Amino acid sequence: MKKNTILMAVLVLLVVLYLSTNYFKKNSSTSFDPQIVKLDSSKIGKITIYPPAKEKEEPIVLSRSSGHWEVAQGQIVSKADPSKLRTALGQLLDVEAQRLVAKTKDKWPNYELGDSLARKVLIEEEDGRTTTALYFGKTSYGQVAGPAYGRGAATGPTYLRLNDEPETFALENGLPNTFNRPFNSWRNSEFLKLDKEKLKELEFNAADGEAFVLRKVDSLWSIAGTKSDAPKVSQYLNSLARQNSSQFVDGFSPKDKPLYTLTIRGQDMDEVVVRAYAKAEENKFVLNSSQHPEVFVESDSVGLFKRLFVDREYFQSNKDE
Repeated sequence: MKKNTILMAVLVLLVVLYLSTNYFKKNSSTSFDPQIVKLDSSKIGKITIYPPAKEKEEPIVLSRSSGHWEVAQGQIVSKADPSKLRTALGQLLDVEAQRLVAKTKDKWPNYELGDSLARKVLIEEEDGRTTTALYFGKTSYGQVAGPAYGRGAATGPTYLRLNDEPETFALENGLPNTFNRPFNSWRNSEFLKLDKEKLKELEFNAADGEAFVLRKVDSLWSIAGTKSDAPKVSQYLNSLARQNSSQFVDGFSPKDKPLYTLTIRGQDMDEVVVRAYAKAEENKFVLNSSQHPEVFVESDSVGLFKRLFVDREYFQSNKDE
């Protein structure tokens, strides 16, 4: 009899332990699938970023057409920066929540996840039927231990909810910052892209009448038959080959002829023309490249303008550094 009582007590204890374990697992904040977003980047056709209502800005729309991405805000439409798109799409495929922090909608205000405070990212597949909405709320910043001297970087989780589901999650990857960038940073900043090995002739013209041609014959560059300084030419061509600018001037329409023109010719390439127009502000210019004819960018006299529009003396070996 005593043995049966002990066995019964053990059995009851085991049942209690089993039920308790399952109860806590069920109610634990860690008992969720961290892969809360499941997307196929090859099917994504449109991403719309709605800023918090308090910012009073128009949404940023990223859309794919014929394999190319564009970005628009209001009436401004531009080519999208391919590297930014790759980063964003890659991060969308790897959204893993750190933990579940709340289970009900009434907790959303605590994490700035209401419609008026959250940043909404609406992801649409190309079929137009499947959509996923991510809502990013506040970030809880904390101080990370840094070197022996000085402070570490501030970091912390950003709170996230999905579609209209009530749960709130903590997220600790770079995705919130990816979608918290201004419109211009999504735009393709490429101004010039050239293969310097193909270049044969650079023609410089200025409205004041100064003009010259830097020409390559065999392997030597010269101006009007006078050999140019090879290191200076190499330095200039290296700079010319890749130039970017995100100082966009939208709505600009040239009313006068350009003050400066650079015409670039080479082997097996289309002629490229760069123009610099006067801007109302002193020592400011608006530049345009025929590689991106719809794009105008601003430069002062020591920025992009100075890197492209040099004078004849620049290529002479006796010019002071």
